Formats: sequence, structure tokens, C-alpha cells
Amino acid sequence: MTAVVLGPSSVVARHLLRRLAESGTGGRCYSRRLPTDPVPDAFTWLSLPADGEIRVPDGSVLYSLAPLTALPPILQRMTGIRRMIALGTSSTAYKGESTDPAERELAREFGQAEGAVSHHCRERGIAWTILRPTMVYDPGRDRNVSAIAAVARRFGVVPLAWPARGLRQPIHADDVALAMMAARDAPAAVDAAFVMPGGETLEYREMVRRIMRAAGRRPVVVYLPLGPARLAMAVWLRATGAAYSLAMLERMNTDLAFDPGPVREALGVSFRAFRPEFARPDDARKSKAP
Repeated sequence: MTAVVLGPSSVVARHLLRRLAESGTGGRCYSRRLPTDPVPDAFTWLSLPADGEIRVPDGSVLYSLAPLTALPPILQRMTGIRRMIALGTSSTAYKGESTDPAERELAREFGQAEGAVSHHCRERGIAWTILRPTMVYDPGRDRNVSAIAAVARRFGVVPLAWPARGLRQPIHADDVALAMMAARDAPAAVDAAFVMPGGETLEYREMVRRIMRAAGRRPVVVYLPLGPARLAMAVWLRATGAAYSLAMLERMNTDLAFDPGPVREALGVSFRAFRPEFARPDDARKSKAP
């Protein structure tokens, strides 16, 4: 069985490639970027061609980590796939009602992409699964948990929109990789899509406190009314150049929690509680030592 990994530069990729290699599976990685992490010897890193057919060995399994909106045209050019597991996003469940027009448009595009992917797979006889993870994190590498940690390290305090009690279910990138591998052999996952929450449900403000502790900071938060919170975030975005929507402040008090039962039952896996761990500076220096 050949594994074809699309989007191998994503935050999930290093975990998925490691797990595949440890299971005795090798294959190909297709990307428009050069690798930033060591690639297991069992995998070959290839450039994703801009045009032309992508031929892979018959019976290959496609693991798509690329944005789902980019997948339909790639699938149309790829031959040899018999099984596909792709990552979508749970944000389509709530960003369709966002106050940010750009978020609403993105939710619409992801919804259309899901439909196009499933339709293509049905036409080509490809067994498909789409997993929609909640907040994916991998401390030091993601754009969610790591961004909050960066604010904590820089300012020693994190401002939140009062009372910041919306529910969250962060899922570790390695758990996402585990689920993708489990989906390959799970009959109940064939031709199905699942929201995939992490192993613990907690309030936004508790999530932030745990991130601050993991980042080596006292869990000091400042609660602001929504208006001042928007101003504080706008200043931070301008100072850092980060690309986040101000609508995320409103969602600090919105429950973004999903039933974990269906995906756990279908895949037969469970996920870890939210206990982020950041590498210490001395650990990073040791890893670079010859």
C-alpha cells in the first residue's frame, strides 16, 4: 500500500509521516514547498506539478492535509487513488454566521469544496472520509495556541473579551494524524464526514490560562468589554502583522463544542486532554547541537 501525502508542510504532517513510517508504510509527499522537517526515508518529497496528470501507484491511499478548497482540482488530475482521507475544518459550522464577510465567504467555499470532493470520489469509485477537526494545536508550530503563548511571553498578560466562557475542544496535531490512520481501515468511516473534537471541553479562559502556564508565564488575564477588546486586538494585529479576524473576540463567548461520540465510535480512537507543552530554550539548543 502506497501513501500519498498532499500538503506535507502542514502542522499535522510530521506526526502523520512518522506514524506511517513506523507502521511500515511509505510513499510520496507532494508539495509546492521544500521540507522544513526531516522526512522519513520511506517517503519521497516531490513538487506538486502546476499542470498535467499526477500518476501514483494503483491502490494508493491519499492523505490530504492541504486546505480542502485546494483539493478538487488536484483530485481531478490524480490517478491511482482507491482511498482518500482529507482534512476539512469544523469552522464551517459557525463561520457561516460570522460578522466578518471574509469568514462567511470562506465557510461557503469550504462547504462547496466538501461537496465537490465527495462528488468526485463517488464518480471515480474512491472511498472517502473527511475529518473536520476543531482547534488544531502543536505548541510552537500552530497558529492558535502558539499565538496566544506569544502574546503571553511578550506582554505578560492576555486580554480577553469578558467573560470569555465559550467552550473549546482543542485537538493535538498528533491526535489528528492518529485519526487519519484509523480512518483508513474503519468501515464506518467510508463515504462519511465527521467533526473531530479534542479529548477535553473547557472554557476559553481556562484554555488561555493553561497556555500561559505552559509558556512559562503566570496565568494573568485582563477581561475587557467587547469594544475595548477589539481596540486592543487591533493594536496587536497592527504591531505583529498577524492575520486574524476581529470576529474571534465575539467567539470567545460562543460555545464551539461538538459531540465527540460519532467520530470516536467510527474510528475507535480517543484523544488526549488539553495539556500543551512548549519546548524550553535549552531543549531547542540541545536539539541543534552536533
